[in-house]
Formats: sequence, structure tokens, C-alpha cells
Amino acid sequence: MPGELDKIKRHIEKHDALITLFGMEIREFELGRATVSMTVTGEHLNAAGVCHGGTLFALADVAFALASNSDGTLSLALEMGISFTRPVAPGDRITALCTEKHKGRNTGCYVIEVRNSDDKLVSLLKATAFRTGDSLI
Repeated sequence: MPGELDKIKRHIEKHDALITLFGMEIREFELGRATVSMTVTGEHLNAAGVCHGGTLFALADVAFALASNSDGTLSLALEMGISFTRPVAPGDRITALCTEKHKGRNTGCYVIEVRNSDDKLVSLLKATAFRTGDSLI
């Protein structure tokens, strides 16, 4: 499976444009689990001068995509809910950890924690994936 995981990781890195656009780094990728990090820059700020919620969501979504597709079955988001717990300043490094909690034939459930450089929770997400039955690659 390690060779298959590497193929899946390379496929997602190549085809998910947000990874490059936001300067994300895939730090951990294994079956049912993924960790993705990025540094918040001025381009990621909202009008209040803190990290835009969409940026936090995007980081979490990439970690979710990796974890939910890690077995090679094409999985797509059915729903995602996000809670914001604290603001993130420019220059901070944020990390999303997605963990699979349930994998069924047609759906999977995931929890994604986004933490700042001080390991403080900045957002929490719950996500459900639809498992299509088709191969990702």
C-alpha cells in the first residue's frame, strides 16, 4: 500500500490547484489520515486583518481530500461544517490534521482540526464524504 499511497498523493498534489496557490505542504499522508500545513500571508487576510475563514476551510478541505481518498476510492464531500475558535495572524503557520472516524461502503466521516504555530485550535470541522466506488487514479 505505500506505493499506492504515493501515487494517490502525487495525483492530488498535481490536480488540486489550491495546494500550489496557497503554498500548502503535505506533511503526513497515510490511510485515513493526512496533515497539511501552510503559512498565512497578506494574500490570505480578510478585511479585519486576520486569516480569512475561506483560507482555513481550504486548508482543511485539502487534508480532508487526502484522508478520504487515501484508499484509492474516489470520494467527494457531501457536507462540511466549520467552527472558528480564534483568529490567525499573518505570518502564522497553520496545520490541518484530518482523521477518519468511520469508513463505510458509501460514506466516510472525518474530523479536521486546524491549529496555529502554538498548537492552539483555530478551527474545527466535521466532514462527510461520499465514496463513489470509482478509482481515484
